[in-house]
Amino acid sequence: MTDGLDPHTIAGLRAEAAKAGGALAEGRFPEARDRYAALLRQPSLGMVPDLWRQAELGQAQAAEREGDLPQVITRVTRLLDSHLDEPSESLARSSGHWTQFVDYRVRLATVLCRCHLEAGDISASVAVGESALDREIGAAGWTSSVIELGCALVATYGEQVDLHAHPEEHGHGSHLRLHLLLSELTSAAIELGEPRGRISVAWQNGIAAARSGLAPTARGLFEQALSLYGAGYHDPLGLARLRATMAGELIRADAATVEELFPVLSRAQAELTDAAAGIVDRGFCALALARADIVRGDPHQAIDRANEVVKAVGETAALLHVHASEVIAEAHLRLGETWEAEQALVAAAERWETMTSRERASAMWMRVADLRIRCDDPEGGRAALDRALAVMAV
Repeated sequence: MTDGLDPHTIAGLRAEAAKAGGALAEGRFPEARDRYAALLRQPSLGMVPDLWRQAELGQAQAAEREGDLPQVITRVTRLLDSHLDEPSESLARSSGHWTQFVDYRVRLATVLCRCHLEAGDISASVAVGESALDREIGAAGWTSSVIELGCALVATYGEQVDLHAHPEEHGHGSHLRLHLLLSELTSAAIELGEPRGRISVAWQNGIAAARSGLAPTARGLFEQALSLYGAGYHDPLGLARLRATMAGELIRADAATVEELFPVLSRAQAELTDAAAGIVDRGFCALALARADIVRGDPHQAIDRANEVVKAVGETAALLHVHASEVIAEAHLRLGETWEAEQALVAAAERWETMTSRERASAMWMRVADLRIRCDDPEGGRAALDRALAVMAV
């Protein structure tokens, strides 16, 4: 008898977990959720802790890939809390499973940090990421999972600042916080020397460089991450996400690269589908294609793509919504449709305010003010300017 169960029962549970994991890996997300739910209803599962944890995390991952962010946040918050109490920690230490216990907790915090961001709750994402990073570095030191958690937090910081508009502010406030953490993570990844951590920091450094206008530096960093995959690190979904990010960020940083990188972006979209990427990842790739459409002189196609993203994700993926609004605004501006552009900019500004991203909200209200003034609406322009200043004064 193992874990209080006979081997046949344990083998049956593991077989069911494998079927659920297979459905998740192949993009059959509703089936994966159903299979994980059925597995979690098995009373005997609680007697095999590693399998129970695997099933709980798998259920959350399937829900995330379907875009059910509120369900993920509720489930993972409860699960993470259950791993923070003293009895659970004492049991993990006494049973010799402390390292695995902490790694699982880090992975939960990473999912929660990312999903709060995708749902538009930037404050919650920061709170989860910062508290977990401090706690887990103290619990187990630097690991690849901890570095990935830190990179998820960097991504959240990146939505609080507008590096495209203010690269000169890197030594101040939120900009400084982002770059200091990224520097710390980079040093840890180099010292640890494992591919997962090195890929994560090269990826985030590439994004930061691209958004700061340093396209050649960004390209080198993205290629560094790609080379680690080429050296044998196997993660098809991660590789597809990296290619989509690289192409999208480099096109935004240097419009002259659009014809070179548009095919890369298109292939990445297909690779994301093949690798069973979630609806949010596919949505961000579609928005990158929409931005490329604008650069290539096809704003109508950009509007269609962005609207399809909004329709697909529903109301829960607020981060996708706000970026879609920005794309739609830019496309309408290219078409000379100023009223439609203003509506999209106002929608983006209001959503950034709701998401407590003050710098980005203020920047959007400034764009609204500029557009209204250029359209002979000075009063509306002053009102938008006042809103921009008020946001930063909060």
